[in-house]
Amino acid sequence: MTEPVQVGELLPGVLGEVVERAGHGYERWAELVAQAGYCHHPIRLAGRVDQADRSTGEVRTVYDSEREPDGVLLKACGTRRESRCLSCAAVYRADAYQLLAAGLRGGKGVPDSVADHPRLFVTFTAPSFGRVHTRKAQGRLVLPCHPYRQGARCPHGLRDGCWHRHGEDDPRLGEPLCAACYDAQAQVLWNALAPELWRRTTIALQRALGRLVGLQEAELRRLVRVSYAKVAEFQRRGAIHFHAVLRLDAATECRCPGCLAPPPEDFTAALLENALREAVATVRVPCPPLDGGPARYARWGEQLDVHNITKDSDQTGELSAEHVAGYIAKYATKATESFGSGLDRRLADADDLDRLDRLPVHVAELVRACWELGCRPELDGLRLRAWAHMLGFRGHWSTKSRRYSTTFTVLRRARVAFAKRRRARDGVPLDAFGRAEDDQAVIVVASWVYVGSGYATEGERWLALSAAARAREHRRIAREELTTTTASAA
Repeated sequence: MTEPVQVGELLPGVLGEVVERAGHGYERWAELVAQAGYCHHPIRLAGRVDQADRSTGEVRTVYDSEREPDGVLLKACGTRRESRCLSCAAVYRADAYQLLAAGLRGGKGVPDSVADHPRLFVTFTAPSFGRVHTRKAQGRLVLPCHPYRQGARCPHGLRDGCWHRHGEDDPRLGEPLCAACYDAQAQVLWNALAPELWRRTTIALQRALGRLVGLQEAELRRLVRVSYAKVAEFQRRGAIHFHAVLRLDAATECRCPGCLAPPPEDFTAALLENALREAVATVRVPCPPLDGGPARYARWGEQLDVHNITKDSDQTGELSAEHVAGYIAKYATKATESFGSGLDRRLADADDLDRLDRLPVHVAELVRACWELGCRPELDGLRLRAWAHMLGFRGHWSTKSRRYSTTFTVLRRARVAFAKRRRARDGVPLDAFGRAEDDQAVIVVASWVYVGSGYATEGERWLALSAAARAREHRRIAREELTTTTASAA
């Protein structure tokens, strides 16, 4: 999403729309834009909200969109995709951070004692499907991509390596050294099976933990449980991988996060890491054979990055809760649109394949592989054509176990309650009859009609995006001032 253009660059018609919008009713319209979180593509609704007294049956109207400048209410689209709406994605990313941090340090209904539980930050990667251009660095030293013996070539006659020292923004990163040697079909199948591979890994982890302590799985579940939170991310080669937080908790009868307790002393972070490495090395998911060929299995890649999470980030090789939560949350708003706008939505039919010329060659080949494999009856369950725009991946981008921490729903309700208290007199929201809303003495009846999406004119959109840019700048300045003040006080 680009920033709004300067006023002098606007077309005359758009400039007229800006002047018209900035006239009568602009202040209230600007308030609606702010209440919608400066959404770039808001939902326009028309309707009203009534409240009926439970005892008398009297009905009073508390809100009617006809009183608004355009007769509509603006509601944020709520997308998590940063390419579609920076403002809504920023809210989603902040909620993801709070959710992850609560499971690591407590708060939001989670006891502070979780900071003492064994916790690991793990990155699960995909296996190799062929050699791709990559950046290898040791400190400031950048190494050759794939050194090879002079004259060595692949079966298709191309050089069997690369001596370039790639920069961080090199467009060749993630591209195969030889497209014919790269197994694109295997990669999209692995992306499709990755959610099931993760599910089986969580089961295998519990069993491996039981073997290490000499307990049956049922006996282990009566002592400890493994909680997790994870997000998915695409590598430059188009393969999915997961960033996850694993935490050991004592088994309790109640499964809510507020009843969490530390596990027995024998269950340490080192024990959890040993069980994880054992589970990752053995777990696999069978893939339906293609054309009567040999059986295939989806496994994790050889690279398994594991870090212990501690209260103090000064320890070498270990991370703090804040660092982990911030690192994982930034991936919650990313998706395949980073490869190009052609993957911003589902592919409806074969004609959509013509748009792939706007994508990197390798990514376009992965999309075509999804489309070709999607017509095979043995792969119907994977729905590869429906998820071709996601390179075969059909799982959720952000998931957690029930016991890990709070939920997005709870965080959003708390934000709505805070907004009501801020707008109310003396911080106490009142109903239509002047009583506190917490008394629940009324029944709320809301009726809404969908009017449209986005702003009514391009001029309105320019004004809204300009206000969103100013709001982001104000927040950035406020964070810098807060950081400077906190550092000075320390």
